[in-house]
Amino acid sequence: MISVTKEVLADIPCLVLRDDRLSHTPLLLHYHGWTGHKGDLHTPDQTLICAASAGFTVVAPDCVEHGERRTDAWSRATFNGWAFICEAMDQTRQEAPALLDAALALPNLSATSQQVAGISMGGLIAQTVFAQEKRFSTLVSVVERSSFYQADTWCRRAQEGTWADTWCARHATQSHPDRFTDRPVLFIDGGQDTDCPAAINAETVRRINEAGGQAEHFVDNAVGHEFSSNMRDRYVDWMMAHKELATQGE
Repeated sequence: MISVTKEVLADIPCLVLRDDRLSHTPLLLHYHGWTGHKGDLHTPDQTLICAASAGFTVVAPDCVEHGERRTDAWSRATFNGWAFICEAMDQTRQEAPALLDAALALPNLSATSQQVAGISMGGLIAQTVFAQEKRFSTLVSVVERSSFYQADTWCRRAQEGTWADTWCARHATQSHPDRFTDRPVLFIDGGQDTDCPAAINAETVRRINEAGGQAEHFVDNAVGHEFSSNMRDRYVDWMMAHKELATQGE
């Protein structure tokens, strides 16, 4: 039976989902998208339920300025939207090591195969967390731009020369493929996504693999910027395969 509880880990409100019948389950840290939140106790996201049913202990935190952590600072998003998003992503990245420490202290966790994932904004956060935190064995990033820069030409011009532009240059996966060559990564895209075109992640995958990495790319050509059932199946199947590989090495 899947239990869903609300926990405060490293001062961060989180949902924790797990199958109470299992022991030694690996951790999956899953970051939500822009304007989203960790989820509701009574109606958690189906992706999180699927991952918990597959044998993971799933920790879904509220990112900075989202869910229970949302503040009046949201008025800034009206005038400086991308800068506001980048700051929220960076603060969430910085708190990840303490969150991981707290999550690993949860009961019945496996010592191996900790995985990190995210969707849209959460996918970018997951990439920055994965690059800095070597305790994660794999990364899954769903419908995001691994170039980090705005896809819209007008927005990209407006961003040039700002501190947010510098932040993107420092952390963009596509600009630093060498940070992603030591562990398996999966990018998932919608083929009709105009905000986060699949071609961007295809190029990132090419660069990671050219540098000796283990990157894969799955595209559901039937959808745009969403998380389809085909995407969800690939997400869970891929993590399951890598969980089993790590378990065999224990």
